[in-house]
Amino acid sequence: MVLELSLKDFLYRKTLLLKMLEERLPAESQRKVKGDYHSRKKPRPCGVTVHSVIGCKYGCTYCYLPEMGVSFSNYHVYGLSGDEMSYALLLNPYFLPGRFGSLIAIGSVGEPFVDEHAFTRTLEYIHSFSKHLGNPTQFSTKAALSEAQVKALASVKLPISPLVTVVSLAYYRKLEPNAPTPEKRFETIRLMRKNGLHPLLFLRPLIPGVNTEEIEEIVDEAKQAGAIGVVIGGLRITPMILERLEKAGFQTTQIRERVKGVLRRGVQLSVDVSDIKRQAVEVVREKGLVPFLSACCANNYTAMLYDGIRAPCPGLDYIDGRFCTLCPVQCPKIKTKIDPDEAREMIEKIAHTRVLELNIDDKYIRVKLEGKKNFSLKEKILIEVGYRRRVLLQ
Repeated sequence: MVLELSLKDFLYRKTLLLKMLEERLPAESQRKVKGDYHSRKKPRPCGVTVHSVIGCKYGCTYCYLPEMGVSFSNYHVYGLSGDEMSYALLLNPYFLPGRFGSLIAIGSVGEPFVDEHAFTRTLEYIHSFSKHLGNPTQFSTKAALSEAQVKALASVKLPISPLVTVVSLAYYRKLEPNAPTPEKRFETIRLMRKNGLHPLLFLRPLIPGVNTEEIEEIVDEAKQAGAIGVVIGGLRITPMILERLEKAGFQTTQIRERVKGVLRRGVQLSVDVSDIKRQAVEVVREKGLVPFLSACCANNYTAMLYDGIRAPCPGLDYIDGRFCTLCPVQCPKIKTKIDPDEAREMIEKIAHTRVLELNIDDKYIRVKLEGKKNFSLKEKILIEVGYRRRVLLQ
């Protein structure tokens, strides 16, 4: 099967959905949504992020939210309704709706299931995405969910990718002082698998000298609970995070040795754990689970498990191969078809200039434009997600 992709169809469907929701939402709701940052913010590598909750109460030692001005001891449920959030995404110039459109990620600046009110709002968003959008949707959580809550999530007709975070069995209370125990989170994985979802362990962050000796044990527990794969992630630090880790009794020498750059308050720096990630990938494979180095790949994989359709990941990690682990989707081997005439038409429409040369192969769109040497980020994302190819301006 060759997957046919049409950016024109994506944008046409987006226009129809916008009109439909504008007929449904009152003028006051529309004004509120147009002023909300979900309607215009840039996507992250994991996809278009949606915040059903801002803040958290778990107080994790490694948390970067305080440096972003977000509390990790208090939280509030987001103010948009489900249909208002769907409308915000459709207004977002970077977003493409549909099963083969943009990926959606919930839970980057707050715990989406921190209490019943938060669960209800998050579920409302997922229901609305199912009804209006159809995009593969991922959430990350440390919450302990009841079977009734898991059944409610599993009942939604939408590709859902659950990430359940467990980073330590020995030091979880020092690292995550107010979060549910790992045992309760593994039980959440069991309930998800039992009820037809495809849960993954979110093994993030890997903290050198702290939790890196526990990788095999954590993966064993996750597999026993029913996880189908593991998303492996690194650590970002600030002086405040290091201070919290040291106050909790952890040595930070190995972390400091792996940081590139000068630590400054309010600035997050990545810790180089590439070697540890490679080791973790091998451990996960040896245990018979599917390893991922990016959350977007996991989202794309669980979408395939949901409907059986293999589609290249919108994040395009498989093209340069840096984060691609050659999961069962096998993105590099998937053939997609696009109409060169349509591609020319859409690029000219999006870029507001004439296409002088256009060359398309399985991985790249190489284009020369009249009077233009760079694509804007919006132009680049629309073309790349819509056609699943890197776009290179000649």
